[in-house]
Amino acid sequence: MVIDPLEALTERVTRLCESTFAAVEGLRAVVEPGVPAASIAAAVRPLLEQPGTPLVGAGLVLDPGTAAGYGMEWWHRGRGGEGPVRRLEPVLDPDADDFYDYTVLPWFAVPRDTGARHVTGPYVDTLCTTEYTLTFTVPLFGAGRSFAGVVGADIVVDWLERRLLPLLHRCERPAALVNAERRVVAANRPELVTGTVLTGPGEHRPLPELPLSVLVLG
Repeated sequence: MVIDPLEALTERVTRLCESTFAAVEGLRAVVEPGVPAASIAAAVRPLLEQPGTPLVGAGLVLDPGTAAGYGMEWWHRGRGGEGPVRRLEPVLDPDADDFYDYTVLPWFAVPRDTGARHVTGPYVDTLCTTEYTLTFTVPLFGAGRSFAGVVGADIVVDWLERRLLPLLHRCERPAALVNAERRVVAANRPELVTGTVLTGPGEHRPLPELPLSVLVLG
């Protein structure tokens, strides 16, 4: 039986993304309304330290509208996702010059505004990996279904790309996995560099319930 390489590619991407979201959902399940954010560390650290895991960062980020105010309990494995697991400590004082206002970033704002999960990227994560990264986030709700923050996890694009290239290279036409802005995540042509925004006509194959699609050019 001949398998359409584009269909196989979309199925592979969907499966990898869903497995990442499954890990995020597992983290959300351990966070309960009223429990301190630091309680998530006991679940995050073993997840990041698991041999072979694609996750390079994960944690909980609170909505500043809650009683706790700005709060970020995020753990990561450092540059390239290769270092020891440690806690991220951004400046969360709104009066500071280097204040890290995460409320305006898509990985926080989209779940807050839509109530739905989201994939942000590819973007260069200057705080943690210093590489092109994808961030998977889901909204966290408190009492009365009020928005309380997000729970999420990071993977580096390089990890995803290495698992997609064999299928991408089976596509005869130029093809790329892109986000909603048509920004390249991974592609089968060297000129289609990660982070590049593609213009012009192309055939889209959207991924179900994900802001990603396979774009075939030409």
